[in-house]
Amino acid sequence: MSFVRYSKTGIWSSSHDVICTVVKTLSRNLRFLVPRADRKDSAEASRRVAEHPTLRWPAVAALGLLAVGATFGAPLHGQSSAQGGEPVVIPRLTGPISFDGRVDEPAWEEIPVLPATMNRPTFLGAPTEGTEFRVAHDGTYLYLGCRLYDSDPSGIRALSLQRDEGSFSNDWCAIGLDTFLDRENLQLVGTNPAGQRTDVVFANDAEGVAPDFDWNTFWDVEVSQDGDGWEAEIRIPFSSLRFQETEDGVTMGLLIFRNIARKNEVVTYPAINPRWGTYSVFKASQAQPVVLRGIRSTNPLYVTPYAIGGAGYTHDENEAQTGYDRETSRLREAGVDLKYGLTGNLTLDVSVNTDFAQVEADEQQVNLTRFSLFFPEKRPFFKERSGVFEYSLGGNERLFHSRRIGLSGGKPLRIFGGARVVGRIGEWDVGALTMQTDAPDEGGGPENTSVLRLRRRVWNENSYLN
Repeated sequence: MSFVRYSKTGIWSSSHDVICTVVKTLSRNLRFLVPRADRKDSAEASRRVAEHPTLRWPAVAALGLLAVGATFGAPLHGQSSAQGGEPVVIPRLTGPISFDGRVDEPAWEEIPVLPATMNRPTFLGAPTEGTEFRVAHDGTYLYLGCRLYDSDPSGIRALSLQRDEGSFSNDWCAIGLDTFLDRENLQLVGTNPAGQRTDVVFANDAEGVAPDFDWNTFWDVEVSQDGDGWEAEIRIPFSSLRFQETEDGVTMGLLIFRNIARKNEVVTYPAINPRWGTYSVFKASQAQPVVLRGIRSTNPLYVTPYAIGGAGYTHDENEAQTGYDRETSRLREAGVDLKYGLTGNLTLDVSVNTDFAQVEADEQQVNLTRFSLFFPEKRPFFKERSGVFEYSLGGNERLFHSRRIGLSGGKPLRIFGGARVVGRIGEWDVGALTMQTDAPDEGGGPENTSVLRLRRRVWNENSYLN
């Protein structure tokens, strides 16, 4: 069963719906102590887990509409209880490692094992198989080392090599990062025992918004198997991540999980209550705050040019109907997409003579209603931190949907170009977008679509100013 096909649990009370947006309840009552565990003490480390999270039921209120509004929300069955306590410091590697899928170098042995806890089938139970999660960095890369013991290596499952085939019928090791610690957006990369690669973004705390499997970033993975189980090393360059630097370092949210497919068992760090069903392990609000010191943001520049050329001809009968005239047509198109990290927490996308010909096609749908069909955005230009622009009005209704840019009456329009800036400045989520398109067939001149969105928490962790 796929990540995206599970239904999320929990029912929203209609009295708590706010027309502007739905804001999650983030309770930080959990105090999580991370013990150090020796390499061979995986089972003992798994038992030293967090206290059970508790819930708070905030009041519901709404101030303002659309442009400016503080919004509150409380779900019927309890919302997120974020991991609390002091952030855990991610250690720096003290020596070299060979990126070969084996977590056996002396530098790895010096990294403490993070306590793994069963998420399902028995919450807070000890994993049935030894599980060792180690996370470290070297200033350039963030590393995840997974040593995943298995008493029956023949039962290890790796059924697919397809990119982004996020099925729980495979064994898994994955790491999720809430790079801005906004408790809403989780970037997750993972692999199965065959080295398959999945990268996906979960927005809105994995509630009400489909996972974005169209998101791809730069990262590496190596795996290995032996008679004791399987191992995985995942390496993510910091240049692939956007984050905010402070004097104390960079604070992010960290979430790791292992799936043992034949047992329907999920093991996580930190301990995550399974009350939200399968999506529990994808909730940014449940990530453990961590601090990385000695890293610096970079300003990568990615340039993607394209050029298209072609020629053809036809023979049409002349007016006198005495012969055929040859008519030649030529096609010459060129454009470029540019992505640049303005700062560690702001990204600029620029597109000139935009071409989306290589974007994945939509799944065919049959519309038997009088309402328009909803198609998700798949164009890479609009994808990074697209949740900043989300302003849900309930269901698939939203104040702004970027998929409508370049369409008029269901027909595509030429996109001359545009620019987009997304990121975070201090406590503010920032998104700005402008796109210029050709005139529609119905007449009129070229059209411009521009959007600006600013949002931050105010008063408490459950209210937002938009």
